[in-house]
Amino acid sequence: MRIGIDEAGRGALIGPMIVAGVVISDSKLKFLKGIGVKDSKQLTRERREKLFDIIASTVDAFTVVKVFPYEIDNYNLNDLTYDAVSKIILSLSVFNPEIVTVDKVGEEKPVIELIRKLGYKSNVVHKADVLFVEASAASIIAKVIRDNYIDELKKVYGDFGSGYPADPRTIKWLKSFYEKNPNPPPIIRRSWKILRSTAPLYYISKEGRRLW
Repeated sequence: MRIGIDEAGRGALIGPMIVAGVVISDSKLKFLKGIGVKDSKQLTRERREKLFDIIASTVDAFTVVKVFPYEIDNYNLNDLTYDAVSKIILSLSVFNPEIVTVDKVGEEKPVIELIRKLGYKSNVVHKADVLFVEASAASIIAKVIRDNYIDELKKVYGDFGSGYPADPRTIKWLKSFYEKNPNPPPIIRRSWKILRSTAPLYYISKEGRRLW
């Protein structure tokens, strides 16, 4: 039995970061790999959604933690990520896994200490979502849930594209919104530096100072 954990939306400008964890028996890993479970970024949305249903019915359990823009604006992103990871590990610890695989970001020492304290083997590595099926499965869960959440936001705020700063549609939407509205919507991470050039009045440091 093992736990796999990964996130989606960590680098987004709009919407939450979703951290997902799955717990799965070793005997089912080969099946998931055989049906094409891999890093969610390597799959189309249609394929991710099909695999989501299979993963959900194959793993023993899965859980997610949502980290919202207002939290990201006020706290260190790596700390928030590992706080979510820790919550997932504790919630799935009832399955008594032998190993916990986590896609590494920043300083991983606290989460490694938690894993070892619980008596599990730690596997916190870069590109875990590419290298290990359990993390790949978690990445698909996280991505599909975030995609669906983003779809709901678009019903309220209009089509802002992917929500990532590299997406021209996202930046175009942001500039258009800013021209019509003096107050930023709560779906935006106002501390992201991309706002310095696209919508300077939205740009607020983590210390609460406006930067423009």
